Amino acid sequence: DSAAKIDVSALKADTARIVRAVSLDHGKDGEAIVRIRLVRPQLASLVADGPAWNLTIGDSVIGRTRPLGIARNIVGHGRASITIPIDEPKKIHHIIDPDMGDSLLVVTALGPARGFLKEQDFVELRTLESTQGVIIQPIADDISAELAVDKIVVSRPGGLTISAAELNGRGSGMFQSLNFDTQLWKYNRKVKFSARQSELINTAAGAPERRRNPARYNLARFYLARGLSAEAGAVATVALGDQKGGGDEVSGLVLKGVADVLMHRPEAALKTLSDPQIGDQHDAPIWRAMAYTQMRRWDDARDNFKNVGGSMAALPIELQRLALMAAARVAIEVTDFSGAAKIMDEIATLGIPPRMQPSISVLTGQLDQGLGRNEGALEAYHKAVESDDRRAAAEGRLHEIELKFSSGEMPRDEAIRALETLTTIWRGDDTEVDGLKLLAHLYTEEKRYRDAFHVMRSAMMAHPNSEVTRQIQDEAAATFDKLFLDGVADSMPPVEALGLFYDYRELTPIGRRGDEMIRKLADRLISVDLLDQAAELLQHQVDHRLQGAARAQVATKLAVIYLKNRKADRALKALQSTRSVGLSNELRDQRLLLEARALSELGRHELALEVIDDLKSREATRLRSDILWAAQRWREAAEQIELLYGDRWKDFAPLTEAERQDILRAGIGYALGEDAMGLQRFREKYAPKMASGPDRRAFDVVTAPIGTSGSEFRDVARRIASLDTLDAFLRDMHKRYADASPVSPAKPAATNAKDTQPAPPTAPATQPAKLNPNEAVTKAPVPNPASLLLPSKIPQGVPLKPDPAPTGSITRLQLPRFHIEGRRF
Repeated sequence: DSAAKIDVSALKADTARIVRAVSLDHGKDGEAIVRIRLVRPQLASLVADGPAWNLTIGDSVIGRTRPLGIARNIVGHGRASITIPIDEPKKIHHIIDPDMGDSLLVVTALGPARGFLKEQDFVELRTLESTQGVIIQPIADDISAELAVDKIVVSRPGGLTISAAELNGRGSGMFQSLNFDTQLWKYNRKVKFSARQSELINTAAGAPERRRNPARYNLARFYLARGLSAEAGAVATVALGDQKGGGDEVSGLVLKGVADVLMHRPEAALKTLSDPQIGDQHDAPIWRAMAYTQMRRWDDARDNFKNVGGSMAALPIELQRLALMAAARVAIEVTDFSGAAKIMDEIATLGIPPRMQPSISVLTGQLDQGLGRNEGALEAYHKAVESDDRRAAAEGRLHEIELKFSSGEMPRDEAIRALETLTTIWRGDDTEVDGLKLLAHLYTEEKRYRDAFHVMRSAMMAHPNSEVTRQIQDEAAATFDKLFLDGVADSMPPVEALGLFYDYRELTPIGRRGDEMIRKLADRLISVDLLDQAAELLQHQVDHRLQGAARAQVATKLAVIYLKNRKADRALKALQSTRSVGLSNELRDQRLLLEARALSELGRHELALEVIDDLKSREATRLRSDILWAAQRWREAAEQIELLYGDRWKDFAPLTEAERQDILRAGIGYALGEDAMGLQRFREKYAPKMASGPDRRAFDVVTAPIGTSGSEFRDVARRIASLDTLDAFLRDMHKRYADASPVSPAKPAATNAKDTQPAPPTAPATQPAKLNPNEAVTKAPVPNPASLLLPSKIPQGVPLKPDPAPTGSITRLQLPRFHIEGRRF
């Protein structure tokens, strides 16, 4: 590179008969080219001497040349290249060989002497042997070379033709790790720490700005060699953030990825190593494979471990062992046991230090277990358990429990206790989550569902991004489906089943199956009289999840729940807000019956009768009777009951208890309605059938022509009035529309007046029900019909006033007809 004059006259006067001829030429760029022809082959060596070089030719080598290596860069299609790592390459010279006529690319560099010890052949180029510097013999015409601070990049416009596999296999020496020099690695591990650290820090601090990052990368490599991964990652991060520091950014990225892998931060490592400019350079596939292994993505790890044998062999031996252990585990997980056995042999060839023996024992046990050698596997696991390596001991204990349980040597309850102990004392890695997975499965088999779901939640909190955690959640969700969709929870106590659902309701599936589960849960809530909770579940479905006929059907069930919970206004709102066209006749009739009952409960009896005016079913007839009874239209209510039973009086079968109650109610209705002819007709029909039952005396009292003033009549009327017609209505609806009317089983009724104490009248709500924005109805309490027959006096000086109504609205006060001391009001 120098333009200084070179004197070769002494070589021309050689008397030792070593040099045959010598010539000095100058290239087209002015460089000096000295050609020396020898009498016979000799060894040559170059030694730097200040600003000059000493060339020694003889039978021995005075100064040894440091070998250079080559790294493949397969970034993408049309971008493949090779990289020759060399510090501070100076200049590229284009030289023509006068004997062969070949065009050579010669790259010079400063000392110490570095070069290729043997020729390397590629498809488009060849690297020749050199004592100092790099000589490239192009085969393709468009081969080009570019210089960087710490490397030479050789490529061509369409990319080089480079095989994805190492051509000469492991240990060939053709390729070496671009990031790690094995000799320098060994030196960094043996040298005194503080002195070497100070040296590297001072070198980086004193380096020119454009050469600062390569010095920093050397410091990061030193930290990695001493096991200080966090410090190495920090140095690489600082270097990558310095855009003016020069150096190879790819080297920094890979060093940072290596540090993340060694710190067991696979997500961060993959994010760094996925940078497009890295590709497969700098042994990146090895570190990506190790990151995938830590994430338990076995297929991705296997794909990256393929064809990295030569690159792996070029790593320092400590990193080789880690990479080979990861490759062995991947092979075991994908059931490639023959490949795993080969890798284990390679690890044994490298030598196993005592600190790694427990982890190797776990891998050996897994391999033996996969090959069916259970005794050998248990022995290997036991060695790991008895070691001082707590991580390997925990992993070995887990595999030991799993193998013993699967082979029948350990009963389920003992396995559960062992897993509970293991997952309690060992936390934070894959061993814990694997143990939780097995423990949850055993809990499920033991029908300890709450414990299984608790394990699932613990795994989600500790390892939310783990694939095994997702498997635990999937199994828990399947168990949840079986419990609340397939009826398994029906055998559990209702409160326990409902508590289990509410505690782990995040497992409810989405979509149609989730809606079905909610509806079944609502039925279970109704069965234990948790009506508010059941209504809340169904109201959410009506408001947010369903449309069309399905929404109308669920709203119908919701209305039944509201009616049963004495919330007629909300039942009416649920029905009116979900009106839809195209409903089946059966669902339409059911909704009309419920709407009419809700209107009646709100005191809007006339509108309720209009709603079911066109319905002719038995349920409609009974409902008309209840509405008319609530409206105190006694005679019409009695007529509806008589119509309901039709020719039942001709049937020889005795009356049931419910039928006797209805017959008594009809008799009281005719009596209170002062319909003597109707009462006489009704008495003649049902007197023979009531004469043989327990209510014979009560029927005689209510149908006697003596009137309604007797004490016995009042007692019977009080008992009949205490019966809840709403419950009877809902039971009838459940019989007629069983799928959509969840009602708890009917309670047995009293058989006669002596067995039942009169129930106090229930004061209905006085909240007005809105008819429209300009009208409100205030419902007055409906008095007990029996209480109206008691002699009393109207207090003097107390005027009857309606409840106050909102300004601008109409208030309607409803008062019943009643008798006081024989007078009708």
